[in-house]
Amino acid sequence: MIARLTKLTMTAAVLAALLVSPACAILQGTSGQENFDPHVDQSIFDQISGKDMVDITLVTELDSIITVRNSKTYRPAKLVYKDKNGIAHNYHLKVRPRGKFRRRVCDFPPLKLKFSKDELEAAGLNKHNDLKLVSHCLDDEAYNRSLVLREYLAYKLYNQLTPNSFRVQLVRIKYVDKHNKKNKRTHLGFLIEDVDELAERMGGKECDDCFALSEDLINVPQERIASMFEYLIGNTDWSIKMNRNVKLIKMENGKHVPVPYDFDYSVFVGAPYMRPNSDVGQTGSMERIFMGGAKNADELYSTISYFKTKKEALLKTIRRFQFLEEEDRNAAQLYVESFFEKLDSRGSAANAIFKKNEVSGIR
Repeated sequence: MIARLTKLTMTAAVLAALLVSPACAILQGTSGQENFDPHVDQSIFDQISGKDMVDITLVTELDSIITVRNSKTYRPAKLVYKDKNGIAHNYHLKVRPRGKFRRRVCDFPPLKLKFSKDELEAAGLNKHNDLKLVSHCLDDEAYNRSLVLREYLAYKLYNQLTPNSFRVQLVRIKYVDKHNKKNKRTHLGFLIEDVDELAERMGGKECDDCFALSEDLINVPQERIASMFEYLIGNTDWSIKMNRNVKLIKMENGKHVPVPYDFDYSVFVGAPYMRPNSDVGQTGSMERIFMGGAKNADELYSTISYFKTKKEALLKTIRRFQFLEEEDRNAAQLYVESFFEKLDSRGSAANAIFKKNEVSGIR
């Protein structure tokens, strides 16, 4: 046992050293969102982000957005906010409902924001003009606040594991109906960077029709990180083969890097509409199911070692996230710690990941 633990520690040290190598920079990251390489030019996401919370006002056809949510028609809108330097900005854009499941079941659908490239250019910003807005799902503000913050936190945790991840910005949004200014409401949400900006930052391009890729076309170290993270947060609503809740970024070497998103179905977030995924043998919504490409614990050895080196950074990210109530922070921390408890040895990891489903809930 001592020999195995020594080997595990040595492997973790070697992997941590490799991660600072330029050759491995695209495979795995050692920093969170705050340490991403600066852009040569600024995007609309860069301009909006930079504060813990940004207050924005979105004026649009609010009633139409809610009642005609299945339409793909963009509606005119105006976005107003102050950047981190206190400078006010006012943009005309188009918005529409997006998503599949949440668009159907939520009181308020998530939105896609499409800015004018000409207006962005006039403002000195680059071409990346699409942002996703993860809005409140329920009109119950107290419950909704916790859901939004927990999903936002999931993205921040993944930022700690690799720079090949979506950047996010927490926002407090005042929605105003352009036809009835008395029809307004304020909720929490968060913005997700343009997928093309993500791909450019990674040095690749999005492949939106890459279904059922063979393993030799997948960046295996990054797939291991993505699948282990999904296991950590208890998420089964994803698939690389089906391109479900995963973006595939094709690199110059022909390999595809999977970048996960949409974590609402995870135990970590605990959305009220979460249901067991019978397609992967999940019998209860609180079960952790490993859905990665690794076939045994030996193939996950380096990944497990790497995750152990990031344990404290992950827990610190949770502890320092003061927007989330202390009770929810404690529950999130316990859930993440329960993941690491199963990784003390290769045997315990194999038993937890490959021989049984771990039943453990965050709520």
